[in-house]
Amino acid sequence: MILRKRFLGLFFILLSFTIVSVSAFVYDFAQQTVTQTIVEVATFTLQNSAFGNIDEGDTTTYTKTEVATLGDAISITTTKSSVYLHLDSDLESLTDYATYNIVVKFSQVVGSTYSVGDTACTLTLASPDTGVSPIDLDAVGTWKFDFEVTTTPNSVDSDTPTTVTIDVTAEST
Repeated sequence: MILRKRFLGLFFILLSFTIVSVSAFVYDFAQQTVTQTIVEVATFTLQNSAFGNIDEGDTTTYTKTEVATLGDAISITTTKSSVYLHLDSDLESLTDYATYNIVVKFSQVVGSTYSVGDTACTLTLASPDTGVSPIDLDAVGTWKFDFEVTTTPNSVDSDTPTTVTIDVTAEST
């Protein structure tokens, strides 16, 4: 009986080593993949404009009638509604101007609450970007914007070329 207990004990000890060694070689493998397509929410077309010369102290307003490239100055095609259009200019750096206003107007809208001719925003020396009030493009489609620019330069000591840069970005919610 003692021999049987020893044999049974030895058997269980060997069995436990066998189980441990076998379980060390048994493993499970699984793989999961996640795919995603990034969708472009907006495509831009921008036009540059050249106004020519202006005399110091003169106030001049430029529209698409005088400068054709101010018509449809921004064109954006959206793939979803509620795309927010941000305009950020460097107007604040134009120290040689008393007035520099850019009125951005809708020239093409698609199924929107806006109408052609509505003012989307106005950029000025004191407020050079859309800030916390971006333009809400509330429908899918192609949107176009005209610019109307009014400038009054200050007196200068010599001819002073100036350039305004407007960064246009879009974000979706």
